[in-house]
Amino acid sequence: MLKGSISENLPSSRLDDLDVFMLNQAFAHINSAVIVADLSRKIVMVNAAATSLFGYSEEELLNQSTRMLYADESNFYKTGKDRFNPTAKKENEASHVQYRCKSGRIFQGQTSGGAIKNISGNNAFYIGIILDESYRLSAEETLNQLHKVTSSRDLNYSERVQAILELGCTHFQLPIGIVSKISGNHYEVQNATHPDDALSAGMVFDLTGTYCCHVFKANDVQGFHHVAQSSIAKHPCYENFGLEAYLGAPIFVDGERYGTLNFSSVTKTRSFIRQDYELIRLFSEWIGHEIARNKDLFALEVANTKLVKVASTDELTGLANRRNIEQVLNEQLSYCQSLGSNMSVALIDFDDFKAINDTYGHTVGDDSLRLFSDIAKSHCRKNDCYGRWGGEEFLAVLPQTDLHGASLQIKRIQDSLKNSCLIQTDSAINLTLSVGITEFHPNDRFEDILMRVDKLMYQAKRRGKNCIETG
Repeated sequence: MLKGSISENLPSSRLDDLDVFMLNQAFAHINSAVIVADLSRKIVMVNAAATSLFGYSEEELLNQSTRMLYADESNFYKTGKDRFNPTAKKENEASHVQYRCKSGRIFQGQTSGGAIKNISGNNAFYIGIILDESYRLSAEETLNQLHKVTSSRDLNYSERVQAILELGCTHFQLPIGIVSKISGNHYEVQNATHPDDALSAGMVFDLTGTYCCHVFKANDVQGFHHVAQSSIAKHPCYENFGLEAYLGAPIFVDGERYGTLNFSSVTKTRSFIRQDYELIRLFSEWIGHEIARNKDLFALEVANTKLVKVASTDELTGLANRRNIEQVLNEQLSYCQSLGSNMSVALIDFDDFKAINDTYGHTVGDDSLRLFSDIAKSHCRKNDCYGRWGGEEFLAVLPQTDLHGASLQIKRIQDSLKNSCLIQTDSAINLTLSVGITEFHPNDRFEDILMRVDKLMYQAKRRGKNCIETG
């Protein structure tokens, strides 16, 4: 609209400058990396998240070919063919591409985007939105491996603990791993892995001479990625052993503090993130359960349930995550095909969710999603499954339910959400949903159901929103 209002007064080059400026402003505070290139795929705009992700300054990236960001040159040409060209067919599909940072680190990036058109309908720029999936994929694989280790009947206690230590060393990229038992100032190594075999069970140290004293003092996870530049640079452990990086968590056995699980390195590492703290907590919980396995099998089963929940639950809403809801849909589809039973599937999307985020902030947006989750849980039956499909979209799998029954349930959720207004700065926010519902058809495949319910949901959007389309 801005361009249309001034196009008669400004040359096209000046308009391009304005376009880049506006894009820069629009994406400045987006958490995902955003890169805008001209039609020759030379970079004209990057946001702060992009410079942080790739490790280059804005000056180093501008006017350079996007080819410099790809780990493999063939991916540059493939994305050019699939996404960044005037006749691209896949620009609306997210894909995974390997990228290379300035440091040389290669990561898996979920990539979406395509052409940005000008007022004449011609391609003006190409935009790529990149989300580093490396940690998520690594964490999922680590959780899968942790489950295999802890559920294995072929490993004894010592072998399981050793396998968990080695798994943690690999995931956190810290080569020294220790399970300790602590009593007073007495710190005893119970299990250890060390690249030079410098640690063994039974070795004893003063607790105050180890970084684990900070874990015991805080009674929680503690991490230092570069000790030399931290508040503990004069700690005896650094002066005596030169350990630059440390991540540790307390171990509890039957509710009593037992010792610590910790990983360390003589070289500094990347800054630790929230997920690192959560994962080492999970590791330490499993170590505690392994220690108590012989006297408390029930505690082990509870922890296993928790692990499954962590791997299959959306963190924000507490509903099934996408991977889990896809698995449920596939299982129910198999039941329908083999047993001749019925089911309905609903795709649910918040109306005008971007406006809620833009007007009231992402915290209110998150509150809206959690509110929907609470309402959905209160209305669904034992065998129903609701999952977060992505963003503000949710998928519901309703076994043994026809279209009429599914519509009644979803309508109750719609009404409850609409009547449960969020209050923000003395004004009520009305939350509405557009929903598509379909039921199982003979010979349906997984993708047939999803395609059908997606079309129905968008029909509901076009019909004015806040409604349900069935078919």
